[in-house]
Amino acid sequence: MADLQFKLTDEIWEEMVMLEGAPVTAIVVWDRSLVDEAMTEAVTNNNRTFVDLDIYLANQTKLELYGASVSIDENLGPITGLDDIGETLARHTKDGAFIDEIASGEDEMLVLILNNENQHPLLIGVSAWLEDVWDHLPDEAV
Repeated sequence: MADLQFKLTDEIWEEMVMLEGAPVTAIVVWDRSLVDEAMTEAVTNNNRTFVDLDIYLANQTKLELYGASVSIDENLGPITGLDDIGETLARHTKDGAFIDEIASGEDEMLVLILNNENQHPLLIGVSAWLEDVWDHLPDEAV
């Protein structure tokens, strides 16, 4: 995993900003996260705040996001519960999600701001990520 990124440097931001405006074709939410083992309490589907997910963009780019948290507002905490996270992302995708902005959060972490036709932004804070390409959508896509 030589391409695994942990910090949004200026150089990486300049490359990723080209994704702004890209429509989201599908999102896959995994039921486990790479950060699960680092958590101080046992992670269940009900108390999960961090997920790993793949975002498939219309331009054939796939973003593999690890240890991601999803929020509807930066002043509120992240959405909790695997079902709630998945349903929020599915609803957002169905309503025409696209990458609105590539931003930097605390400690230079990647923050994706997804928006949709209804102007309901979602903030996705990411612990680590990979950028790849995709040929076909997986069956698990929402």
